[in-house]
Amino acid sequence: MRKLTRYLLWAFVFTAPWDNFALPIVGSVSRAAGLVVLGAAVLTKVIEGRFRKPDAVLGFAIAFGVWVALSLLWTLSYENTLVAVITYAQLIASVWVIREFIRTREQVQQLLIALCLGLFVPLIGLLNNFRLGIQINPSEKRFTSLGFNADAVGFLLVVGLPIAWHLLMHRRGIVRLVGLIYFVAAPVGLLLSATRGAFVAGIAALAIVPLTLPRLSLRSYALAGVLLIGGSLSAAILVPQYNWDRILSITTELAEGGSMSGRSAIWKAGLQAFPQRPLLGAGAGAYVEAVDPYLHYSRSRTNAHNLSLGLLVEEGIIGLALFAALLGACAWTIFHSPPPHRALWGVLILTWFIGGLSGSPENMKFTWVLFGLVSAQSGLTSTVTDDTLRQKRALYRTRESLRPATI
Repeated sequence: MRKLTRYLLWAFVFTAPWDNFALPIVGSVSRAAGLVVLGAAVLTKVIEGRFRKPDAVLGFAIAFGVWVALSLLWTLSYENTLVAVITYAQLIASVWVIREFIRTREQVQQLLIALCLGLFVPLIGLLNNFRLGIQINPSEKRFTSLGFNADAVGFLLVVGLPIAWHLLMHRRGIVRLVGLIYFVAAPVGLLLSATRGAFVAGIAALAIVPLTLPRLSLRSYALAGVLLIGGSLSAAILVPQYNWDRILSITTELAEGGSMSGRSAIWKAGLQAFPQRPLLGAGAGAYVEAVDPYLHYSRSRTNAHNLSLGLLVEEGIIGLALFAALLGACAWTIFHSPPPHRALWGVLILTWFIGGLSGSPENMKFTWVLFGLVSAQSGLTSTVTDDTLRQKRALYRTRESLRPATI
């Protein structure tokens, strides 16, 4: 049963990067996979009768979820907050399932492979739209995958870069080839999406290369050089001039006070709305209702496009503090991981955070899968197997049965 649950978990993680594929009743393919694996996980743990001790990451995730649920009592939009509560409950449940069933570093590697393969879905969709000449709109010559926001695609692609590099350096055979293809193709896809915030996060993502190369062989240095040259040539040949101009306008937007594609007005409205409910917030998912009095145009029907500001306006200071504690627990766990894994997870979380400065990744399945994998890091071993775990549980039960009864 445990093996079956892990297979289902692999399928769920594979669908996490493309959770926008709709299904009737359940909502999406990813949600259906998540509900199935959650049911299997609960049944397995009921049969086994034992649960893994929660760590700080899972603990703060649960605390944040409870706070989100409590915001139903004061929200400005009960309907949107109810949707957010249900969403966060499922996301936090995925953290628990990953922590509960991922016990070895090899099992972590398998889920990283699932994530990397899943990221090919939006990447291939974007490249196919580029091949067909299907742009977002005639005035904005950017490309995205079907059903995806261009900013979301750019964010997902850059977060996948450290994962692909890790697989390229530490796996063999077809998995190494998959990592190689992704590491070359994803930057091209990012430039085709012309997502400026993701481009900045991508610079942080590429820090995985210099952080890991000193421990590797001369052949690895040569491979890195070939990838750099191949990726640069592919980008120079394929990416249109409009996309380059948009990417290179980052410094102008920052130095000259640009609108950041309308984000500056959304952020200003959020800062005006925050003092109205500073401690409790406007309620999870109620950013639109909170900023509407200060933002009077069609783009107001959107999210905060900023991780910290969105949490501050929706969940207040308390909610932001709980989420910050969750990130702190992730940082603590990563710091105490072995060096190769420390570099991977450190760069991943840094890339995720930088991407969140111009986006709202806090309610993405991909985000909480990463949190679950970080949570699973504590207490991992390299050799433990299901048989070993069963032997340990049998030994524990034997010792308990031989212990003298106390009155």
